[in-house]
Amino acid sequence: MENCDSGFDVAIVGAGIAGSALAAYLAKSNLKILLIEKDWSEQERIVGELLQPGGVQILNQMELSHCLEGFDAQPVYGYAIFKQNEYFTITYPKIKGEENLFGRGFKNGKFLQRLRGAALSNPKVSSVEGEAKELIIEGDTVRGVRVILKRDNSTVNYYAKLTVICDGIFSGFRNQLCSAEKKVSGFFLGIILKECQLPFPFHGHVFTGGKTPFLAYPISSTEIRMLIDFPGEQAPRRGPELNNFLMQEVYSQLPETLKEPFIKALSEGHIKNMPNHYLPAKPLRKHGVVMLGDSLNMRHPLTGGGMTVALTDTKLLGDLLMRLDTESKMHEPYINKSIELYYQTRPERDATINILANALYQVFSHQALRDACFYYLKQGGIYAEQPLALLSAISRNRKLLLKHFFAVAAFGAKHNFTGNPSLSSLKQSYSMIGDAVKIVHPLIKNENPNNIERLALWVGRKVFA
Repeated sequence: MENCDSGFDVAIVGAGIAGSALAAYLAKSNLKILLIEKDWSEQERIVGELLQPGGVQILNQMELSHCLEGFDAQPVYGYAIFKQNEYFTITYPKIKGEENLFGRGFKNGKFLQRLRGAALSNPKVSSVEGEAKELIIEGDTVRGVRVILKRDNSTVNYYAKLTVICDGIFSGFRNQLCSAEKKVSGFFLGIILKECQLPFPFHGHVFTGGKTPFLAYPISSTEIRMLIDFPGEQAPRRGPELNNFLMQEVYSQLPETLKEPFIKALSEGHIKNMPNHYLPAKPLRKHGVVMLGDSLNMRHPLTGGGMTVALTDTKLLGDLLMRLDTESKMHEPYINKSIELYYQTRPERDATINILANALYQVFSHQALRDACFYYLKQGGIYAEQPLALLSAISRNRKLLLKHFFAVAAFGAKHNFTGNPSLSSLKQSYSMIGDAVKIVHPLIKNENPNNIERLALWVGRKVFA
């Protein structure tokens, strides 16, 4: 039996980071909001546990930074980067007027419940526990969503002026609203180390000395999250082969303070894995519906940029909708114009984060470029500060990103040739720059490049094809 509820301005499918933040933000307006989630219980994830300073900045602007308090979230002030026995640290750059801006490490589920609480504490936000199964379409316009309620399996049609789809990585609506296909670029293995000390407290740690990178950062006052890259299209199976991989590629690089906790975590068997997806934003425009968060756009989680992109898009879309509400223009033609404006302008804010995440992962998977990156950053000064400003999303300057990306390749090529001048090393140096072009070319192409970037890409492909 179907029931109907048609009194909403905005129906949000998915109460993850993006959906919950959007509901909480829109609750500051007069809009009537419905937040639909299939499971409101606290979840445990192995990614989405490091929010870069740029994401914290967006939370501040949305007046939601209080959601980072009260559950043992840890400050993160920068990074320590390791290559076997060599290491150095980089501190997040300061922003004038925002001296207290830094990253945060936390348990994803704890943070999410705080965002949900901020949304649901407002009477303008209604909640439903159930699975959104189908869009309600009349003519060429989406009018709402059909939901199967968890409590009794009944079906209810929820109507709204705008339906926002943000149902995450495994979106059930993506095939209707997006032309791109997500690709798996490997897996992250997640392990928690307990009651131990990082070599550099309140820093993210990046280990680049093996065939594959791995990370460590605090998620509570007593826990450290480790994320270990496992390349390939198939998830690893537990057993001797996986244990050998972890001992050879991870244990051998760990500082002494982390070795015993790492062995203990392995013996307890609490290893989770998560596929790393790449999904460029290629929305199919439809009236009355818009996509947000991982349902629309994903990048490699190595840089921790996913939540920052989600929150950036949330604020952009929220501002557009609240402007309509303020101007009493929450009607179909204006809503559709706002959706188009959201899709057109979001790459200006997000492209740098997306390109950097996937490019850096491929650099770390390429031995010559990985070593070049390590020693380039180790120079310090602007060679470290500006790249970290990009990584932290404090800067979103795409020109600056490309400048440092190719500077790393040129730095490595020069070092390779001057260290052993020969025809062979010259060819290797040429190949290194060519590989850099091949890495970044498709990534920029998927982020609405401007004419200058198109020309540069064309020249690069011609020279290094």
